[in-house]
Order: sequence, then structure tokens, then C-alpha cells
Amino acid sequence: MRWPPSPRFINITKCATLPRLADVVNYSMDWNVLMTALRLPPLKRALCRLCLVLAASTGWAANSGDLSLLSEDDQLVDIPLVSSATRLAQKRSEAPASITVINREMIDASGAQEIPELLRLVPGFQVYQVNGHKFGVTAHGLGQSLPGRLEVMIDGRSVYLSALSSVDWHSLGIGLDDIDTIEVVRGSNVPTYGSNAFLGAINIITRNAFKDQGTRIMAAAGNRGSTRVEFSHNGSIGNHGVRLSAGYLQNDGFGIGDEGQGRYFNLRSTSSPTLADTLELQLGVTQGHAGIGASFLPILDRSYDTNYQSLTWNRDLQDNGSLKVQLYRNYFKAAMEKILLSDALGVPAPALASRGFPDEPINLLLEEGNTERFDLELQHQFRLQSKFRAIWGIGLRQDRGQSVALFNKSGSITENQWRVFGNLEWQANRQLLWNLGAMAEHHDLLGTKTSPRLGVNYLIDPQQSLRASYTLAFRMPSLLDTYQDARLTHSNGKDFAQGLSADTNLQPEENQTVELGYLGTFPALKLDIDLKLFHEKVPQGIERVFSSDPLPLNAYTRTASNQIAWRSRGLEAQFKFRPSGKLWLALQYSYLDLKGEAAGGELISDPEADPLDNTRIPNDLDLSTMGPKHTLGLLASHRLPQNWDLSINYYQQSTTRYFSGSKIDSYQRLDTRLGKRILQGTTETQIAFVVQNLLDQEYSEFQIRNQFDRRVYLSLSLHFR
Repeated sequence: MRWPPSPRFINITKCATLPRLADVVNYSMDWNVLMTALRLPPLKRALCRLCLVLAASTGWAANSGDLSLLSEDDQLVDIPLVSSATRLAQKRSEAPASITVINREMIDASGAQEIPELLRLVPGFQVYQVNGHKFGVTAHGLGQSLPGRLEVMIDGRSVYLSALSSVDWHSLGIGLDDIDTIEVVRGSNVPTYGSNAFLGAINIITRNAFKDQGTRIMAAAGNRGSTRVEFSHNGSIGNHGVRLSAGYLQNDGFGIGDEGQGRYFNLRSTSSPTLADTLELQLGVTQGHAGIGASFLPILDRSYDTNYQSLTWNRDLQDNGSLKVQLYRNYFKAAMEKILLSDALGVPAPALASRGFPDEPINLLLEEGNTERFDLELQHQFRLQSKFRAIWGIGLRQDRGQSVALFNKSGSITENQWRVFGNLEWQANRQLLWNLGAMAEHHDLLGTKTSPRLGVNYLIDPQQSLRASYTLAFRMPSLLDTYQDARLTHSNGKDFAQGLSADTNLQPEENQTVELGYLGTFPALKLDIDLKLFHEKVPQGIERVFSSDPLPLNAYTRTASNQIAWRSRGLEAQFKFRPSGKLWLALQYSYLDLKGEAAGGELISDPEADPLDNTRIPNDLDLSTMGPKHTLGLLASHRLPQNWDLSINYYQQSTTRYFSGSKIDSYQRLDTRLGKRILQGTTETQIAFVVQNLLDQEYSEFQIRNQFDRRVYLSLSLHFR
């Protein structure tokens, strides 16, 4: 019998209501809570427990030849099932890609105050604060103020904003306490999730309504005016579960005018009307504002207002297969503060007037307008024979964008897309596992592109595997890439400053990726090892390059064009060591060798030019410094007596540069968290004291003026069951 049990077995126990089967595999679920939620009588509870034990022991024996059950110590090394690589539930040793899983205990131990900070635990990823409330996340360098080559999802729902060609992390509408796990595919995952997963995919899986029943309240406060409050309630009646969550966040940013605040509210409803069916409804709204500004541009306030609706239907089929239909809508709206032209350019108003540009308010930062996405997807999973599993699906998507600032058009721009995807898993023998996947995407303007991936996993033994894969991935241009036409126009009708335009011959980005990996899980040593060698080649990437003809007032048009090419190669490693039930360590390291060039990628000074006309000229940009050569991270946690726990989170990054940012010197950072858990009847209280940047060594984030100093937070959390 293959572990995990078939969907038909899961129907019998009604575990379809669980968020992930990994909860059963890892024995991490409270058995009594589960059985109570399922409303099963004592005899059936005993039978279900017996079935799970038999299934676990049979699956282990089939893989290892050992009929003995796992001991408690054997469970100290996590072997979670993941689905983000192929959409099929697989062990990491069977997936055709490198995957990092950030679980709940890592989230708690990290001391993170913002969701993007958790991704510093992922080898090969870089996380940086463009401003106090604006984060950037990228993989393998090439960071910028609005990075756009990673797919970010919440429970499978993409939160990518096509009109900004990026993700707005502060408008996600969830808090740290809402997260159950995060699955991160470290490498191109276009064959599974489409264009946005050009360099990787992040799937944030939120807490299920049937887990952690009760009410949670968390409040945290710290220096720089930081306040964070999160509330959630999980309840169930029979086969229907509801989760409500809300939150509020504010802080003063880096103290340079980039303060901000945000609030959100979510509803998640899960029901199982039959043994085979599960319906899930998710709704949410988010509002807030914050000061933003890349590089040394002025900091201006941007307000945002978002909402989403998602409906998902799952059906388990009698042939060990399943059907899933998901329909969702995302809406994002932003408005920018205006600034006087003289203040924006740092030029006295009389000097501007003498050039024919009287002083007046302008929209300098352009990040305003609204974007809306409708997405409908059907996927079907089935088993062909005992050695074959397959999944396929089809999706329809419509992106809409409206922004006078970005598109120079008052009406909406609409782009329709469709996609077909699939993955075939073939267990050739006990040691050889093949995965063949592909995604065909069709866009209105550029036609159809197909992104395939072939991966093979050689299972040395039940604890060790080798992996090789090749991916040819295409990233279709976003709405912004294709239609941008931003002109900073004076009321006199003249274009006077930096604008954005789109190349009429713009083509999709292409990524040719080869990966070699090793995964070893050693229960006796309580050690998990994940190693990866990679080589990525992008011959025609999309980047905004400066034109050769300047506009008045020392400005150039930047055009989205296929004028950037690079190759990256390197090593990624992650280790998890759990010598006892009280102590564990997670270590990650990455080495990046980046080479490439961006035509017209930066401006250099021209000393002979008119200071008010053409003080800088476009120049090709060497990309070899646009990513940190080394990154290192260590997260360690130790459970102390009397329900105290202590954790440290160390991070080090070598020198790097950012588009629209600065050259940032190498830095190291040490965070620590001391927590106390108090149990009183059905109430659990947690008190935590967090110090970030304990080394007291200020360093810059993205741009020189963003100085990250020592920060201290105190939090109190109550869980009423």
C-alpha cells in the first residue's frame, strides 16, 4: 500500500476536511480534536486509529522492508508531503524540484514581525525592504523595487498584481498567525503554476478551520512606533467549519517619512456536504497607507484598498482520483500623494519657470490605479495504473488594469488568457521515479508558449535520493510590461520627465534551467540534508532600459524591452538537525555566480552637459554585482524548563546592488526570541520578547538611507479553547 493512503481511504475517515495529509503522516494532529470534529462514535474512532497505524506501518515497510513502527525519536525528522512542485502530493524526495517547507514552529521561532521576513529562511532567496512598509523578494539576485519573477499564492490563489508586475506584500490580507506552512519551490516552476513562477513559486497555506479550535488574540509592540494586533476564531458545527481573522499593523518605518499602517479582515468557511465533497469559501478585505519611494526619490504616501473572493470545490473520485474547481477574484486599488515639480527635481521654481515649466503638483511615483483579476481553473487528478499518477487541468484568466499614470489612458485595459497544464508521475521501479510536466499559456498579443519540465529522481534507499531536472520556461509579459505608457506631462502639454513605455516587439522571457539535487533524511542522526546545483540561462529577459534621447529637465524614457540577458549558477544547501525533542537547528547557505549585461541599464554622469538638461547618459550595466555571492542563515530553537523556549536567527549576506536602489555592503544580523508558555485550564498564554539586530550593527536595506538598527518587541498571545 502506498503512503499516503488513497483518496478513497481518506473519504472513509473523512480526513478530506484536513488542510494537508501531511498532518496525518507526521502524527502532528490532536487525535481527539479530529475525532470530535468528525463526530464519530468511540468504536469508529478506534477503527480509524487502527487503519492509520496499519497504513503507516504498511507504507513504511513497503519502502524500507522494516515492519516495525516508527518510534517517537524517528518522528523528530520531518518528512512532509508537498504539492507545490507538480500539484501532486509527494514526498520531497519524489518531487522534481527543490522545495523548502517553513512550518509553524519555524515561524514562531524566527521572531519575524512581517511575512516576507520568513523567506530569509529559504536558500537562494533575497528579502529586502524598499521602504518601511514595502518589501521586495527575489531569487538569485536582480532585485528591484517591484520584483516580478516569483509566483506568490495564498492557498493556491495567486496574489500577483499584473498592473504593477509584482506582489504588494502589505496588501496580502493575512497575518503571521494565519499561516500554517509555506511551501517554496526554489527554481522555475512555470510548468506547474505559469508565467509568474519564472524563478520560483511561494504557496502560503493558511490555518484550517478544523484545527486549533477556539479564539486567539495576539498583541505586539516595539520601538519605532510598532504595533501589531491579530485576532482569529476557529469554530465548527458538524461538518462545517469557520475561521475568522483580522489584524492591524503600524510602525514608523525607517524614520524617513515612510511610516504606515494597514488592517485586514478574512472569512474562511469549509464544509463537507458529502463524504466525497468539500466546499471552501474565502473572503477578505485590506486597507492601509504607507510612505514609499525608491532610491533617493522623495517619500510619498500611497493608500491601498483591496478585496478578494475565492470559491473552491474538491471531490474525491472512486478511482483514487480527485476533481478540483477554483474560482477567484482579486481587486487592488492604490492612490499616490502628489508633490511639487520643484521639490521632485530639487530645482528652484524660478529656474523651472525660465525653462517653460511653471511649478505645479505632479504624480511622481506612478504607483496608482487599480488592477483586477478573474481566474477559473479545473484540475483532475487520477491514477492510470499502479505505477502512474497524473494530473491535468485548464484555466481561464482575465486581467484588467486602469491607471492614467501608468497607461496614459482613462479606461481599462483588458487581457484574456487561457492555460492547459499537466504532470505525469511514473514509478519505473522501486528506485526510479520520473516526472514530466508542461504548461501551455495563451495571451492575446503574443500567442501560445509551452513550458515543459522533465525530472528524474533516483531513490538510493528510503532515506536518500538524487534528482536531475531540465526546465524550459517562458514568462509572458505582464499587463504593465505590455501596455505601459507613463508620461509625466506638464499642464502646458509638454512631457518633461522620466516616462515608461513598452517595446512594440516585446517577447516573452525564456529561462533554461538545469538542476542536480541530493536529499537525505537520516532518522537515526535526526538530520535532513538538501543540496542543489543549478544553472539558469535567460537569453532575452525583460527590463526597463533607458533610451538614448533625453527628455527635458534631465530625464529619460525607460522602455520595457528584451535588452537584458544573464546566466546564473550556484549551490544551495539546507540542513535541519534535531538532536532531541527540545532542540533543533535549521541551516541554509547559497552561493551565486551571476553574469550578464543590461543594455542601457543605468545612467552615468556627463560633466559637459547642461545641469538642467542632460547631466546623465545611458550606459550598459554589468549584472555580476546584482546579486549576493554568499548568503547564510541559521535558525535554532531550544525548549527550556518551565515551558520557556529560546531561539536565535542569524543571517548574513554579501555585497549586492539593486535596480533603482543602492550598492549594499555585506552585513550580518542576529535576532533572538525568548518565549514563555502558560497553561491554565483551557487557556494558553504565550509571552515573547524579541530583539532584532542584536549585534547593534546598523546596515542598509535596498537603499543607503534605509538604516536597520536594533529593534525590540514584546508580544502577548492568548488562545481560548
